[in-house]
Amino acid sequence: MLIFEVEDSGKDNSGRLLALSKFLAGRATDTSAKKQIATQAFINLANSLGVNITEDTLGDLISQEPLSNILLPYEPNSSVIRFKGNDEPSNVTMNPDQAQQVVSQNAKAAMKRGMSK
Repeated sequence: MLIFEVEDSGKDNSGRLLALSKFLAGRATDTSAKKQIATQAFINLANSLGVNITEDTLGDLISQEPLSNILLPYEPNSSVIRFKGNDEPSNVTMNPDQAQQVVSQNAKAAMKRGMSK
């Protein structure tokens, strides 16, 4: 989703907030960042799109569809809004020797199949 699509996502507030949430979740995924945004930053972005929300009304909006499908329930004492799928990535790591061995094996397999042409 592109940022201009957020502005053109409909005249109603829920449509704009949904598009904004999808855009932010997509950006977090694209950049391998945590799927969250500061509450005040989300409010400022929504206000810049013409959606008048406050911290007081934010919890109600997030608890209703369509935002409840994308955002985790709002915690008033938290300073962040979290997106669904906000699980921490697994800490499976590979040391450099293992990585080099895997790359070497894959390169040899590709050469045998004639993929180097």
